[in-house]
Amino acid sequence: MTVSTAAITVVGVLCLANIALTLAVIRRLNEQGRLLAERGRAPAAAGYPPPLEVEPGARVGDFTVTAMDGEPVSRADLHGSTLMAFMAPGCQSCEHSLPEFVARAGSAPGGRDHVLAVVLGKGPGRDELCAELAPVARVLTEEEEGGPVIQAFGIGALPAFAVLAGDVMVASYALPERIPVPDDTPV
Repeated sequence: MTVSTAAITVVGVLCLANIALTLAVIRRLNEQGRLLAERGRAPAAAGYPPPLEVEPGARVGDFTVTAMDGEPVSRADLHGSTLMAFMAPGCQSCEHSLPEFVARAGSAPGGRDHVLAVVLGKGPGRDELCAELAPVARVLTEEEEGGPVIQAFGIGALPAFAVLAGDVMVASYALPERIPVPDDTPV
């Protein structure tokens, strides 16, 4: 009788431990679900850095770089509404966001001339990323962490997306789904 009592006690303790662990997992999943549901809040308010340090309504910093097609691009060249993306090769979030950004950039008012894509870094996969962006955007590359475009926009996290009116920041986004569709693009 003592062996069966001990076995029942061990099984009971294991069941209680299993229930406690299951409740802990459920609580954690509920917390994660709440955080995902709140992703519409400003990234800084959710504990993440803002994608770009330039505040809406502020002018972007001065920069001059050469696009991959050989044409110079500077702050003075920003006219009308411009859609921007900042991505890096090897960045999983960037790879996940790429198809949505390409779709939105493909329907941007003014076409490719009003879309800039900045590819940061020189790691493997850079040329492939640039090739995917080139049909819908003028592609700029930055190999240094403190390059002129990075400093002009104050990159806080990748990927980052922005809508500009001239050289003034309208809004920046961490998710391409948040970029307004062409009918709603603020100017």
